[in-house]
Amino acid sequence: MKAFFTFRPLPFLMMLAGGLVFFQASGQTEVVQVSGMVVTTDSLSPLPYATIYRTRDERGTMTDVHGFFSLPALAGDTLHISSVGFIPRDVVVPMDLAIPRMNVVAPMARDTITLQEAFVYPWPTKERFKEEFLALNIGSDAYTRGQEALDPVALYDRLMEVGRDGSEVYNYTMQQQAVQASYQGGLPPINLFSPVAWAQFVQALRRGDLKRQ
Repeated sequence: MKAFFTFRPLPFLMMLAGGLVFFQASGQTEVVQVSGMVVTTDSLSPLPYATIYRTRDERGTMTDVHGFFSLPALAGDTLHISSVGFIPRDVVVPMDLAIPRMNVVAPMARDTITLQEAFVYPWPTKERFKEEFLALNIGSDAYTRGQEALDPVALYDRLMEVGRDGSEVYNYTMQQQAVQASYQGGLPPINLFSPVAWAQFVQALRRGDLKRQ
């Protein structure tokens, strides 16, 4: 049984030429796997979602939440790294790499723009502001009216009638206990010539604390 084979030279030559071109291209340029991290220059913190692409064909990738990326490129390619709020930078893949892998740490500087101070007013001119301000009818509030109605003499009299609060009673009690503890095992001093004791005695007489019930 004979098999018939029809030789077509044109498709064969095209396949051969394509193979030669691919062989020459692969022999001249080498595919390099570029991996690395994009960080900030001030704190070396990872920069997530930064854009990295090859300027040759404008194809690339983005960094993950940890600032890591991995991108195949050819030797001699230029990788453009950019992120919003940071100054873009370029990384060139060397031609003389010993292995087809490359590790990159790309620090990105913040692109800070200082704007001049601006004041926004609802009035177009100072004269208009003066007119509007003088036309305002600013009345006193309830707090101001209450402060004006207070009588300093009446406040002082009421203050003298108010007794001690809880904090003052606690401090006085603690002072008395401290005095008693300091004279524990001994005789306390006699307050016969103490002016404070005599003043308390006179006040007790005026109040009638020493009268018999």
